[in-house]
Amino acid sequence: MNRTIWAIGLMLLVAAPVFAQTSVAGDWEVTINSPQGASTANMTLKQDGDKVSGVIKNQMGQLPFEGATLTGDELKFTFTVNFQGTSLPITLTGKVKATTIDGKADFGGMAEGEWSAKRVEATTAAAAPATPASPTPAAPATTMATGVSGKWDVMLRTPGGDFPATATLSVDGSKVSGTFGSQMGEVPVTGTVDGKSLKLSMTAQTPNGALDVTLTADLDGDSLVNGKADVSGMGQMEWSAKRARQ
Repeated sequence: MNRTIWAIGLMLLVAAPVFAQTSVAGDWEVTINSPQGASTANMTLKQDGDKVSGVIKNQMGQLPFEGATLTGDELKFTFTVNFQGTSLPITLTGKVKATTIDGKADFGGMAEGEWSAKRVEATTAAAAPATPASPTPAAPATTMATGVSGKWDVMLRTPGGDFPATATLSVDGSKVSGTFGSQMGEVPVTGTVDGKSLKLSMTAQTPNGALDVTLTADLDGDSLVNGKADVSGMGQMEWSAKRARQ
C-alpha cells in the first residue's frame, strides 16, 4: 500500500510541471470565421493560474473581457460586440498548442464558426546601430485618394448606439464597388456616384438573417456627410464617414 501511495505521489509530482507549462499570457494574432466571413484582430492575454483576462483590438477599437478560464490546455472566453444595435456575445473555446490556438466560435447561440490564433513573438528591442545614410527626399505623410475612392472609417448611429465599421471603395466612371467591413466580417457593396452624391447597396448577413441596406451620403472633402441608411425591417438611421489616413 505504501508503495502504491508513493508511486501515485511521484506521478503527480512529475505531471504537475507539465500542466503548469500551459501559458497563454502574451500577444496573439486572431482570425475568426463567422457566417459573414473571416475577420482578424490582435489579442493580449493576462493569466493568473487558470484565470485569464484580456482585450481584443482591431481597427474598430478595443473589446476587453474577464472571466476567461484555462483548464489544462482548454481556453474559453466571451466578449460582447454591438451588432445592428444589439449586444451580441461571442464565445470562443480552443485548444492551446504552444504557439497556436484552434477552436470553435459561438455567436450568441444563433450561429457557429471556427477561430484560430498564433502567438506574436516579441521583437528584439536592441538593434545594431544604424549606418548613416544619405538624405533622401521626404515622402508625403499621407497618400490621399480622390473622390470616394479609398478607405473610409464609418460610424452608423443605431437605436442601440454607435456602430463602427469600415468601407473600401473604388470608382469606375459613375459605378462604385468595394467592401463594407465590421467586427462580424466583410460584405461586398455596389453603388453609384453622381457628382458629390453617393449611393451604396449591400446585403448584411446577420445572426437574425439577411438585411438589405441602402446608404446615401454627400462627399465633402475627406468626409461623407448627410448620410442616411435605410435598413430593411429597422427603418432609417444616420451615418457618416471620414477618409482613413494611410
